Amino acid sequence: MRKECLLCLGLLLAFTEVIAQKVSANKKAQQGYEEAIQLYRGKKYGEALKVLDKAAAYDRFAELFFLKADIYNKQKNAQAEIDAIEAGLALDSLKYTGYYYFLAENHMLRGEYAKAQAAYKHYLGKDKKQQNALRARQQLKNCEFSLRALAAGKKKEREVFIASDRDVYWPSLDVTGETVLYTSLDEGVENIRMRKGEKTFFLSLNTAENEGTQSLTADGQMMYFTGCGRPDSRGSCDIYVAYRLSDSLWSEPVNLGEPVNTDAWEAQPAISPDGRHLFFASTRSGGRGGSDIWYSTLLGRSSDGRQQWSEPRLLYFNTPGQEMAPFLYYDGKTLFFASDAYTGMGGMDIYKVNLDEAGEPLNMGISINSHENEMGFVVDATGRKGYFTSAQDGKRNIYRFDLDEELRCPETAYLKLKIRDEEGSPVVPDQLVVQVLGKRDTLALYDGMYVNSDMAVCTPAENTLLLSVLKTGYLYYSDTVRVGRADFNRPAEREIIMRKIRENSSLVLKGIFFEVDDYTLRSESEAELQQLVAFMQRNPGIRIEIAGYTDNNGTDEYNLRLSENRAFEVFKYLFLHRVKKDRMTYKGYGKANPVAPNDTEEGRARNRRTEIKVMPAERK
Repeated sequence: MRKECLLCLGLLLAFTEVIAQKVSANKKAQQGYEEAIQLYRGKKYGEALKVLDKAAAYDRFAELFFLKADIYNKQKNAQAEIDAIEAGLALDSLKYTGYYYFLAENHMLRGEYAKAQAAYKHYLGKDKKQQNALRARQQLKNCEFSLRALAAGKKKEREVFIASDRDVYWPSLDVTGETVLYTSLDEGVENIRMRKGEKTFFLSLNTAENEGTQSLTADGQMMYFTGCGRPDSRGSCDIYVAYRLSDSLWSEPVNLGEPVNTDAWEAQPAISPDGRHLFFASTRSGGRGGSDIWYSTLLGRSSDGRQQWSEPRLLYFNTPGQEMAPFLYYDGKTLFFASDAYTGMGGMDIYKVNLDEAGEPLNMGISINSHENEMGFVVDATGRKGYFTSAQDGKRNIYRFDLDEELRCPETAYLKLKIRDEEGSPVVPDQLVVQVLGKRDTLALYDGMYVNSDMAVCTPAENTLLLSVLKTGYLYYSDTVRVGRADFNRPAEREIIMRKIRENSSLVLKGIFFEVDDYTLRSESEAELQQLVAFMQRNPGIRIEIAGYTDNNGTDEYNLRLSENRAFEVFKYLFLHRVKKDRMTYKGYGKANPVAPNDTEEGRARNRRTEIKVMPAERK
């Protein structure tokens, strides 16, 4: 990276100044050179250059041009710096072979790969000290990779996604694409802004310090971001969470605390679509060098917004170089990140990995990566459009373009939920759980401050989901919904109607499963049973009957016994989880009260069910 190059250049010139006391046989040229060194040390760069120009009229020598190169470097005049180094090497390429490395670095920073390649080869072939050989060899690989990639392919057209007169970067989108957050550099301070339709909002959580590099959950209701220099920060920068109250108004940010945040630098969070897995960059101890990417799993959330996370673990692809800027796609396994250590186009390039396969990172190619630093890469829910940040046009912009076929992600299926009462008014539940029916795979768990009356949940395509909703004073909701093929433009929708608790109201528990012709509860019933326990805990004044039913196969006696045993198993589970016996009864009804004809397997499956019914309150 450029910082490393500048440090190397400064050190080498300091060494040159010590040993090169006599660099010219011409007295006036020697005096001018020495005067220029003193002006350089006093940071009077313009005056030093004028003195060197006068000295060059008496004698041209390599050290004079190398000093010029260092001055041009300080002035950020890259072309003049290159010209000065080349002039110095033309005068003495044997004594100062180390300058081929600096020449190569400058060409690399400008994306001049062929010139950089030639200079790195000169350095590696001629320089005896080889102080920068390790980096030079890696950069030579980058040159070869870049030249091949540019010769083999054509850059795809990209468009500026967010236009601004200031630096803007780090886009993050919800699954619908309707909410876009990004970081904006406002007079040297980073702030988070939101764009929705044609409107842009300055978020309420911004301060006079830096807030940015944010990540949204799929539903757009919760945001993780980097906050620096805040009163409750542990390190220079920490990771915070905030909950969406309106388009511009967000809750007071909460520091994630230990073990996510340490005394080191933690930043650039990427939250999984369901909000249960967090990826972030950190310079903490225990990594492989520089900045590394870590991940942690959510253990719990409190009603005050605080969260508990597992001890972070290091991802497999980290190197002794810099890895940062993670983004997890909506499928929960495709991760993108930025690195300067893998072979690429120079600077920070964007790479792609499949966390399930743990393979070698894939460079995202010339349409995204360049000699500049590329970061903040995301893919929208169609899997076809990529968004990233680059300074390829002189300042940091957010670009959007169509991904090549081989780089696309699978289109995301998602479910839109609307939660209403019986009169059609919005209801904010206490808890909402979405699972794949018959499995332990929880897709979403919303509770505390994180739940809303309108939600969006990423789901696997071609699956039946179990929805469970809790709200104090309302009957527990349990139902299924079928999600077909992924179609971003036509997501599955479900309106959930919450019914007030009334005597004799009943509910089929669609997530309760038993072994065939047996009353042993299957393991995948656990989630539904836990929700039932929570329902009883939230509504301590109600009593329920647990009713078991079968289809019409078998004798009446067998069906009554089987249905009662199954109802008892649910009763026993609730009792073992501290629901008092006097709040519930159980009964088997056998094949009575069918809810569907028994002449099809589908109908018989519906009749094999477990229900709860609200009983009259016990009279004192």
